[in-house]
Amino acid sequence: MNKLYISALAVTLIAGTVSAQSVRNAPNRYLKEKSMATPPRSVEPIRSADRAVIWSDDFSNPANWTFGNLEGATGSWTIGTNPPGGPPYNIPPIASATAANGFALYDSNVLNLNNDNAWIATANPIDLSSYPGAVLEFSQFYRKLNGKCYVETSTNGTTWTSTLINVSLAPNASTSNPNFVSMNVSGQIAGSPTAYIRFRYQSPTADYAWMIDDVSLVTLPDHEILMDFGYTGAFGDEFEYARIPSTQLPASIHVGASIVNFGGLAQTNVVVNASVRNAAGTEVATASTTIPNMNSGDTIMTDELIAVSSFPLGKYSVYFTLTSDQIGMDLNPNNNSKYRYFEITSDLYSLDAIDVVPDSILTLTSLSTASFADNSQDVRLLNYYEVPVQQTFTGVQVYLSSITDPGSYFIAAVYDTLDVFSNDLGNPLVESEIRVITQDDIDNGLTSVAFLENITLGPDAYYVAVRMYEQGGNEMGILDDSTVPQPNYASLLWIPVDDQNQNLYPNGNALAIRLSSDATIGVQETTNLEGVTMYPSPTSGPVQIRMETPGNMTVEVFNVLGSLVKTASFNGTATTLDLTGNSAGIYTVRVSDGTRYNVQRITLK
Repeated sequence: MNKLYISALAVTLIAGTVSAQSVRNAPNRYLKEKSMATPPRSVEPIRSADRAVIWSDDFSNPANWTFGNLEGATGSWTIGTNPPGGPPYNIPPIASATAANGFALYDSNVLNLNNDNAWIATANPIDLSSYPGAVLEFSQFYRKLNGKCYVETSTNGTTWTSTLINVSLAPNASTSNPNFVSMNVSGQIAGSPTAYIRFRYQSPTADYAWMIDDVSLVTLPDHEILMDFGYTGAFGDEFEYARIPSTQLPASIHVGASIVNFGGLAQTNVVVNASVRNAAGTEVATASTTIPNMNSGDTIMTDELIAVSSFPLGKYSVYFTLTSDQIGMDLNPNNNSKYRYFEITSDLYSLDAIDVVPDSILTLTSLSTASFADNSQDVRLLNYYEVPVQQTFTGVQVYLSSITDPGSYFIAAVYDTLDVFSNDLGNPLVESEIRVITQDDIDNGLTSVAFLENITLGPDAYYVAVRMYEQGGNEMGILDDSTVPQPNYASLLWIPVDDQNQNLYPNGNALAIRLSSDATIGVQETTNLEGVTMYPSPTSGPVQIRMETPGNMTVEVFNVLGSLVKTASFNGTATTLDLTGNSAGIYTVRVSDGTRYNVQRITLK
């Protein structure tokens, strides 16, 4: 068994140490759709209602801005009121307060270039000589594939300081519209009589669009401390599993928060508290961190351990709060707290937080057999799982998206991480039988399937995959949870048809693909098409199929890799298949009358 732990994984994807192809973001010419179940989450920073405006611009006069490129790129920003280009993405214009009189737009989708690196900058210097502190604020609307958004400042119009924003936004996700951004730029340009502002968009391939409007510089508040985010981590890394089986739960979990001093004056005796509460709201554990001093602009990440080995099964919330000597003068007390949620289970392991976090903050998209041009068969979605304690697993549970139709089908699989990062998905550690989606599955919103044999995993890291297949126009989709930011390799997608011959791309987020140790997982109470018998099994080649009710039937035979190896049709109550010439092994036979299905396994000697 290949061993690959989290530190090696991070090096693999960031530095590209795997000798096979590195993992990059999927080019958007393959992406056809990514449906939104709820609007994307937006962390709203402080606003400038109680502060003086030093300078502002609403893009009503394009002459106030200049345009250019870096590194030989040829794309350009525009100023106007037209939205980004049309199909297949149909991104609306920014819904800013002054969008009607113009906004800045970089439309990578329409330009369709392979080297975006364009900027838009203030044409004239801004005099900040009387201001020891300054905050840059603007409205934006951005849909991301693999681009990067930079906010840049300068005191001479030549040398620029870059700040990367929208970092936690997952591929194919969008900011809110509009999304308000507030940045402390005091240490970069405050006090300068010749300050400049620049927005730069960079991407190695064609992407979506970034829009900017209502840019201003405002005075820095004296006191504004905020909590950027809270986190819970079972294994001390970047992953936040929403459900953890009690067998995999460590003795203690990490809890912490990111704290920013956004004010102009220091904060003293900053205390970050974490309160763990059970489903009834009763506090069951606490942790706190004291920070003696935070200067203006400081960002500090806290990290404490909370013992959880005695916690019973159930759902838990972690409530993070902060205080300081100056908290009574804080500009915006509403950004001084955060929540995180997790569940300890008996058998289910999941990255996604569906039914764990409140629906009011749940943020979902989906990926499906309709998401990628020329890729409707064997589209593979993969979730990363750490298994620190050896355990036997029995199958996979999947949450279906609304695009799913009865008759589509999938195969579940488990892969070694090194095989995945070597782009070798031909050797699964285990697979399931073919699982045909029924109307009951769709009505329930989820389905499950058992592995062909139970598999014992760990201690190690693995990818759990679902291989999706469209059938006769019937699509299959899986929910993708972006509520909690995850590393870009937390989930991956693999497409079989790729003219770049890469196939494997990071998705980030938390696909609703769960690993289970439930002994009854995948057991269906009834068959969709009843009265079907197949025999003998094992067989040396011939297989008899008998029906209780006559009809026009189609028959499909799949090998253990999910490849279709034989088709047939008959009208009546019986037919004979001949599997002679195929390799010995287990085959899945599916009989259909066009609306109902019956799936059985046959062993070929």
